[in-house]
Amino acid sequence: MWLKTIQNKMITVYTLAYNEELLIQFMIDHYRTRFLDCRIVVYDNMSTDETVKIALANGCEVIPFDTNNEFQDRRHMDIKNSCWKEAKTDWVLMSDLDELLDINEAELKIEEGLKTTIIKSEGYDMVGTQDKIDLLNMKYGTRSEGYDKAYLFNKKFIREINYWVGSHECKPIGTVIYSKRAYKAYHYSYLNKGYILAKRKRNGKRLSPENLKNGWSTVLLYPKETIKEYDDIRQNAVKIR
Repeated sequence: MWLKTIQNKMITVYTLAYNEELLIQFMIDHYRTRFLDCRIVVYDNMSTDETVKIALANGCEVIPFDTNNEFQDRRHMDIKNSCWKEAKTDWVLMSDLDELLDINEAELKIEEGLKTTIIKSEGYDMVGTQDKIDLLNMKYGTRSEGYDKAYLFNKKFIREINYWVGSHECKPIGTVIYSKRAYKAYHYSYLNKGYILAKRKRNGKRLSPENLKNGWSTVLLYPKETIKEYDDIRQNAVKIR
């Protein structure tokens, strides 16, 4: 019965997390609304908050990975390039926890009928327009081409996805047919100024020696630039959702 239930699911969602208690329920609800009872697998980098508890309470699978409290883009990349290969579903979705692809089961079945093997996305940085964080009413943002990622693909046809650092680029191997339609992808990082500054400060302190040497994710080290980014996005935001 368990195997039959898994096989009837359309997608498996994989995500990486570290101290995402504020966003994880929002992420789970987003995908479970679009793909009823989809399997969600959370690779957790030894969170110290309620992230794991919330994930387990919602029937998600949690797989811990330990980087000795370092932010290691190499490890993230390796996980994203391999974890989905164990999925029992054809379609797999791979993203960071603050990235949400807006596609539902009916739309994905249409794409499947069109022989699509990779779903194109159109990324947006979502921003809080009030100081209080209210995820459900966060409707405004700006276009962000950096989040036009290959989040969702069919593993029956894609043998390797070959994400690079941050998954902003990939070099898939297999039968590569991108969807003609690009589906919106929402990046929930700029919830308010305090949130983005605290998150970047926390992760900046954890940057691995390899990250620092290669300049990976070093934006985390510059609070003044972070404030400017937030102010620019908030000033130029238009209604997205």
